[in-house]
Amino acid sequence: MVFGALTMMSGLVGVPLGAWLGAALITRWGRAHALLCAAGLLLSAPAMTLAIFLTDKHYYAPFALMFFAELTLNLNWAIVADMSLYVVIPPRRSTAEAFQILISHMFGDAGSPYLVGVISENLKRSLSPFEQPSNSVRFRSLQYALFVTCFVEVIGGIFFLLTAIYIVRDKLRVEREIAEADAQSAEPSHSNAQENPSGV
Repeated sequence: MVFGALTMMSGLVGVPLGAWLGAALITRWGRAHALLCAAGLLLSAPAMTLAIFLTDKHYYAPFALMFFAELTLNLNWAIVADMSLYVVIPPRRSTAEAFQILISHMFGDAGSPYLVGVISENLKRSLSPFEQPSNSVRFRSLQYALFVTCFVEVIGGIFFLLTAIYIVRDKLRVEREIAEADAQSAEPSHSNAQENPSGV
């Protein structure tokens, strides 16, 4: 119950905080969104690693660390949605957003519990190959399996750092294409100009 309450609170605080920070920083720094997402993941990973590592030794510290880890992780959600929209031309934005949501859920909350479970079960068999696993072995195998999530966060942070290299260029390309499309739609066609040379 405590973990669930902390997770809910970290989302309620982290998502609006990320949106606010993103809006405040992007006006001064074009790469702010990608770097903010990278910072969120790269701050979350060590805090989550330490929280998982301390679970059997302390009571309050893991909860505090996990709240911080989830808070920094939740900074990303609104910003990622925003980035997905402004690097895609308007006719394709709904498809891009749908793919982003599908893939994040498919590899995140849908696929990760299964992956953690598979790793945990294999670790149990490795740590206790010839006997029924003890409570200690079951705890350790799940604890070690959960470290995979921290590793994935680091990979995500690296990808956001790479995104920061290209995000400004891609956004400008989309804005240029939108401006060209608007200019073309605003120009009168050649046939219309011939039929109505006076412009009236």
